[in-house]
Amino acid sequence: MDTIQYKYENRFIRRSSARYVFPPMVGMIFAQIAPFVDGICVCDTMGEEALSAIGTAAPIGYFFNMIASLGGIGCGVLISRCSGSGEKAKAARIFTRTIIMLVTVSLILSIAGIVFIDPLLKLLCATPENYPYAKAYMMVTLVGTVFMVLNYSGDYILANDNNQNLAMAGDITGAVVNIVIDFAGVYVFHRGIEIVAFGTAFGSVCCVLVYLLHFRKADRLCRFVPVKRVKTDPGDLEILKPGFAEAVMYLMFAIQLVIQNFALRETTGTMGISNSAVIENLQLLITIVIAGATDAIYPMAAAYDGEQNESGRLMVKRMLTRYGLALLLPIVAALCLFPQLMIIPYDIHDPVMLRSLPLAIRIISLGSLINLISMLMIDYLSAVEEELKATLALIIQAIITIVFILLLNPFLGMDAPWYATVIGYIAALIYLCFFCNNPTEGFFRFHQKNLLLLTGGRFDKDHVDDWKQAAEGILTGQELSMVEDNLLTPLMNSLPDGISLQTSFTILERDDGALAAILRYGSKKDYIGTDQDIPEQDEDDDEFAPNICIRSEFLGARRLMIIFSREDKNENS
Repeated sequence: MDTIQYKYENRFIRRSSARYVFPPMVGMIFAQIAPFVDGICVCDTMGEEALSAIGTAAPIGYFFNMIASLGGIGCGVLISRCSGSGEKAKAARIFTRTIIMLVTVSLILSIAGIVFIDPLLKLLCATPENYPYAKAYMMVTLVGTVFMVLNYSGDYILANDNNQNLAMAGDITGAVVNIVIDFAGVYVFHRGIEIVAFGTAFGSVCCVLVYLLHFRKADRLCRFVPVKRVKTDPGDLEILKPGFAEAVMYLMFAIQLVIQNFALRETTGTMGISNSAVIENLQLLITIVIAGATDAIYPMAAAYDGEQNESGRLMVKRMLTRYGLALLLPIVAALCLFPQLMIIPYDIHDPVMLRSLPLAIRIISLGSLINLISMLMIDYLSAVEEELKATLALIIQAIITIVFILLLNPFLGMDAPWYATVIGYIAALIYLCFFCNNPTEGFFRFHQKNLLLLTGGRFDKDHVDDWKQAAEGILTGQELSMVEDNLLTPLMNSLPDGISLQTSFTILERDDGALAAILRYGSKKDYIGTDQDIPEQDEDDDEFAPNICIRSEFLGARRLMIIFSREDKNENS
């Protein structure tokens, strides 16, 4: 038989990708409805000046996202690596420390923002017309900082602990609460812009309450444990490091938006900032689709990275590229043909805005295709411990964008930021393609890398016999016996009649020189766990002994893995 058959692992990755793309995307759609509904309600009842106030306050939201990305992505990536290596106790300690850091930093930012709100609004380029609206909106938003940060970071963390559906439920709950408060507060009770901000903040509170349901099961990787430091645990900076790139992206977005608002205020006044608020919501909607595919790289590539399976990492990148293009292309086509789809909900009457918005919508829509490819590469680099390159790509993108906003603003007016944004996307893509050691690898074809055997199919005696025969030239007789006695036979004996499992079977050479035999099967149930004769490794022992069958959940399915020590390998050879 052919010793490398990618279709079986690719089938597993395709099914896992759907779990990591669609529930978070649905959740993000509802989560991003909040600023969209805020803008519609405010613009309809209070006018364009109030709408521009939301645009003025928007950089604060990016700062929230920056903190949430540092903690959420950083913690989530390390949790996925722990899932790949089987270190449950370490994952719980990392999670507990991360939540403490997020709450502490959020409280500090909230208090500082409230105390210095007037200088902050001046820094954010508030105009005399929108200043009262912006202050009221931002004051309420700052009070809810802790819950907003936990809301955003929780999406990443729960996805990495195989609970995407609960993250989606939390986002939907928060969005529904926000929408109800917005419409009731504005149209029924006739309150001002502060009720719109309260809807967003209280929606985050409800979302976090839903997240707490995650801890009903004691075997979660993410669970609260006594705070202690084991010498093999990562430091605080190491926990945050995988989230650096995304955090820098939000920081640069915030700086870019401040400069953009300043440039628009100087050339086109409040109408320019209102225009910016509409396009910002468009960018948020497109970002949902891009993030649906690219954010899935974090848990999936990081899990394969923890397993030291380089070929699997590249297969993840290839699959998510296809998902991203399939989702984004129809949206881009629709917005390019019918840009009014984005304008009509705001009930805009200003003739200047009505003339400029269609072109801006088309420019941003087409540029999003470039951004999709760039973000796939950037998030992949962050997931596989290449955070510096990913961060530098985003810094280059932001700097180029800001420079071109200032250069083009005197000539293009309202359209300058959108052309500059696309130029920034192109600059980042050029850097990634030519200066980052071939990040496009894996986009177009499979790569064997450190695989020695990859096959699979239905789990039955005939297939198992074929696997053992294929493994004879790779594993020693003793290692093959371990695979049969501790992995294949126990699963065969414990599998109930009538249950058909689709599997992939892998043997790979790890980075440390050891061999690993891995069997994945499409089920959330640990069938071997029902057999008391096969003990599971103590979850509080992070140092797994070699030659033990490690049983764990892996990207929504089950994984059985045996790592053969180098000493045993050398002795047997």
